[in-house]
Amino acid sequence: MRLSAPRKRRSIVGLTSLIDVIFLLLLFFMLSSTFSRYSQLDLGVAGVGSGSGGERPKLIMSLSDDSVLRLNGRVTELGGLDAALEPFLTEGVERAVIVPRGDVSLQELVALLETVKSSKLKSVFLAN
Repeated sequence: MRLSAPRKRRSIVGLTSLIDVIFLLLLFFMLSSTFSRYSQLDLGVAGVGSGSGGERPKLIMSLSDDSVLRLNGRVTELGGLDAALEPFLTEGVERAVIVPRGDVSLQELVALLETVKSSKLKSVFLAN
């Protein structure tokens, strides 16, 4: 008969340290993320239609790659867009189509959309 030392029992992994690690990860990701609200632009996409009697917009804004904005062919500054829109608004124009020409940067297009959003136009369409 042989006497041997009792086997050591494996220690059970404690859940306390696992919960601490998960809590620290949760805290890290909560502090490192941003909670900013993104603004949303309501935008329709103008396409080729069948001409079913709907009225066409009377205002066409074209933005070229050299940052030139034209309202129905007239060159306009983006800063003075509100004053340039007044004659169209008094005529009853409610819709506009924005036509980007060339390689217009996304920042310029979004700046134009934000300016138009603050105007009194009811709907804006983006033509491709």
